[in-house]
Amino acid sequence: MADPLEFSQKVIEATQAKIDWHNANVMPELVENYRLFHTCVKNLYDLLIKKSLLKPDPYKLDKKISGIKPLDNSPFIDGDRITVMSGRFSEFETMLDWICTYYKFSIETLKIPEIKKLVDYNNSFAWNSLSPNNTIPNTRGLGQLIFEMKQGADALTSSSISDILAKIQKATGNIAKTLKDLADFQKEVYKYKIRAQIILNQKFDKEKGFSSPSEEVAQIKKLFSSVFGHEPFYTQLVEEISREDLAANKEELQAAVLDKLAIKEDEGKKKAQTVDTKEMLLDAVHSLCAQITPFTDIYNKLGENNELLQSVSNSFWAQFIAALKKALGIADKPIEYELIIVEQATNTKRKQKVDFSSFRAELQKKVNFYNSFSLKNSGGYKKFQEADSAKVLDFLNRQITDIQKASVLLKAFDDFFKNNAPADKRSKIKGLSMELMAIKNNIVNTNQKRAEYISYVEEQEQMKKLGIAN
Repeated sequence: MADPLEFSQKVIEATQAKIDWHNANVMPELVENYRLFHTCVKNLYDLLIKKSLLKPDPYKLDKKISGIKPLDNSPFIDGDRITVMSGRFSEFETMLDWICTYYKFSIETLKIPEIKKLVDYNNSFAWNSLSPNNTIPNTRGLGQLIFEMKQGADALTSSSISDILAKIQKATGNIAKTLKDLADFQKEVYKYKIRAQIILNQKFDKEKGFSSPSEEVAQIKKLFSSVFGHEPFYTQLVEEISREDLAANKEELQAAVLDKLAIKEDEGKKKAQTVDTKEMLLDAVHSLCAQITPFTDIYNKLGENNELLQSVSNSFWAQFIAALKKALGIADKPIEYELIIVEQATNTKRKQKVDFSSFRAELQKKVNFYNSFSLKNSGGYKKFQEADSAKVLDFLNRQITDIQKASVLLKAFDDFFKNNAPADKRSKIKGLSMELMAIKNNIVNTNQKRAEYISYVEEQEQMKKLGIAN
């Protein structure tokens, strides 16, 4: 087959094309799996907080992350389980959120050391064997918490937990396979860079280097540090290069390398063949159900905050008037709060009176509605499956707008209760910052899914107009 220089050129061209293919196809799928992973972990974390099996992390929003690092997996005594797991699971979810939001997924950045960091981080919990009897401290701790949460849980909660864990196992399985494939490909990228920047380099002594496999390794090593700086020198991969160039069976080895780097026809068409646009849309709609937990928690906290504020003015005279009204059948005047609304787009402020009971009732109504299609085998979900896609998309658009408007009011309520509670009662006011952050993250996730659906449908329509069929 080709001599070392000609073969190097073929490898360079094939690898560059494969890099582009990975960045365009594999990386977006990897990001999507990490987003699913994060959504499920966040929902699980919120459930554990709700059931008082974990304690909220008061410093969660203040933590700064600069890179991926493995979770502490050191042993702890059973009596410290809630405290230790509260900190560790919060840290795990925060890191996962950072990965989904800020991490740059590309062949250029996701090198072998980075892949190892991601693998170690993903394996902080053995998701396929969560059990109170597991020997791994974190897995055992989380397994015990989930076991306790399932005990005595209603059918909906139990089904929700099982659904979350099943999705996590699916997402982490897909991620593990992709990272393994990427690690294998990064070995070829490493070899490609050596061919492009050393073997084709004028300073590389080709006559001496191509005299024997061992001499080629020596010549590559001679130039390596000046070209790549502090990057690791992988002897095994460099020896593979020398065998591909000079071994007795080099033709067989070269053919295998080019076959590995080739973009197969089924790879190029895989994405188009497997995309179900209705399923993409339904996935976006189903992601609305992630709002159930933060909305439920907010509903409860608003009720407690309102009772606290009302009790401040609950004097003897106020109690007498209330009793008199009740005796005469006179309905209480609705509780109205004047909130300061901050418009994010313009940073302007305005006042708005809101009927507290009506607003809270609408919040509960929305929770009940999302619960009606939270399970994919429910009647509510099946209605979306049978509905026209345009109507489903219109519903999704309205829901996102409604949630965004509700978030503005909820932030105003949070500020109102904190600012209007007497100083001696202020510490008892339940803040909404964690729930508001959860709502924001969930909206981002739903918006992303909606955007991907719209983008794909528009792309397909454009291709049809151009006469290009999948």
